[in-house]
Amino acid sequence: MKRAALAALVIASAAAAGCARAPGVERAYDGDLVCGRYVQPAAYAAFLRGAIAEAGGHLHDALVAYEEARDLDPDSAEVAARIGAVRCRADARDPEADRAFERASQLDPTFARAWTERARCAAERGDTAAAHQAAARAAELDPRADAANALAARTAARSDDAATREALVSLTATARDPAVAYGALAAWAESHGEVALWAYALEHLVRAAPSEREAVARAAEQLAGLGEAAEARAVAAAAVDADDVPLPPGLALAARLALDEAIARGDAAALGLRATRTRLGLDEAAGRALLAARPALARSLAATLAGADPTARGARLVLAAVDGRDLTAASSEARPGDAPVSCAALVAFGVALVHATSAPERARAALAAIAHGPMVAGDDRVERPAVELASRGALDVDALTPDARVELAALRGVAPPALPPGVDLRHDYLAIALSRPDAPRARELGTRLAPAADRDPIVAAAASLVLLGTGAPIAPGAPRALLAIDPADPLLAATALRLAEKVGDSDVARQARAALTALGGAPRRAVE
Repeated sequence: MKRAALAALVIASAAAAGCARAPGVERAYDGDLVCGRYVQPAAYAAFLRGAIAEAGGHLHDALVAYEEARDLDPDSAEVAARIGAVRCRADARDPEADRAFERASQLDPTFARAWTERARCAAERGDTAAAHQAAARAAELDPRADAANALAARTAARSDDAATREALVSLTATARDPAVAYGALAAWAESHGEVALWAYALEHLVRAAPSEREAVARAAEQLAGLGEAAEARAVAAAAVDADDVPLPPGLALAARLALDEAIARGDAAALGLRATRTRLGLDEAAGRALLAARPALARSLAATLAGADPTARGARLVLAAVDGRDLTAASSEARPGDAPVSCAALVAFGVALVHATSAPERARAALAAIAHGPMVAGDDRVERPAVELASRGALDVDALTPDARVELAALRGVAPPALPPGVDLRHDYLAIALSRPDAPRARELGTRLAPAADRDPIVAAAASLVLLGTGAPIAPGAPRALLAIDPADPLLAATALRLAEKVGDSDVARQARAALTALGGAPRRAVE
């Protein structure tokens, strides 16, 4: 979207006025020929520098260049509007931004873009009424102004949101710039908690504007932190697929979520391509496939890598886990020059190793000797089985992320000594449920995460622990409903047992104890 915005900024400098103002020039904009007044080359060059700086987020440089363009061409409404927009982005309360917008409208009262930027600035300040008024004026001046129409719909004062929703959805079909429409729809859906619509808009946004992939990938990670795993994977996959360039290292979770989307569909081709594109490697993909209970897919990927790279120890470990050969021997089968093992491959191998041996200390020693990559915060696919390994003493607690340490505390039935930095919202909720269930923060998070409480184990367990900790009434069917989410999940089984004992449901208590006994002998099979 940034490239499209840059083109719009540059072209609009010459098209701020109509063809009646001589001498005129024609330039292409959004597939149309636009007529505007002639602009001196020096002013145009200064504006171009400002547009490039603004698109790159360099607001100070953009303002310097735009003010130079204003000095060279003081009658440009577009330049005045851009000065106001940049000033507002730097400081939404800057009164000079308002003066710049006023100047733009004085120079050309029919210039829709000035009203659009004024609306954006008002929205940034939280002044919904002013934002709607300015956006509606921009849309009136230019009915095809996508950004103005989107802002007008989002800021309309209505007793219900059905009309706004319908207007924004309709805009995605009529907008000249689909990225603007899908961006507006995504923002509205996020603010109203419509997860499915939010994910839908994000997927279409990144396809229409690949330059938005980092923002979309961050949204995928946010969805994961809200317990919306399926939507998070779909959005992350769209972000990764939008461009061949790998995501930045800071989006490590989104890259892994994209792999999980392909694993869930059993799409080996997409999985291999994404593993290459994200620079995660096939041993990461193979380990994740094995943790997702897709052994055939895991074996195929690991065999391909092991055959091509003799130093791919992670692939060899995954193959050993899938084939069930002597895992203790495989854990010590190191070769000169072996590459570090991905954390996914290590945990997948560890699950198989603990299943094969009754001595956790032997598994712990074997895993500790394997050089491996770090665990990624929020990565349920790896974190949750790693917590089980740590709870049995087979994995060093130091290998766990802050999220995983909170979950380990919950499995042990104790409150974490302090909330570790960097936890996602689900684990924040779980930590507070263990330590301060009656705190306002617990109620706030419970409300925000409620949509995922019937399917995300961490949110469901936290909500139940809040009920237990505050003495709130517990529905008779609550223990059974909790266990039904995933009977093989240790956190759910332990929490369901406590609920069942509280309400006197001996049948569910028996099932939960049986599940915990079984889990004590072997790690659970991952549930998709």
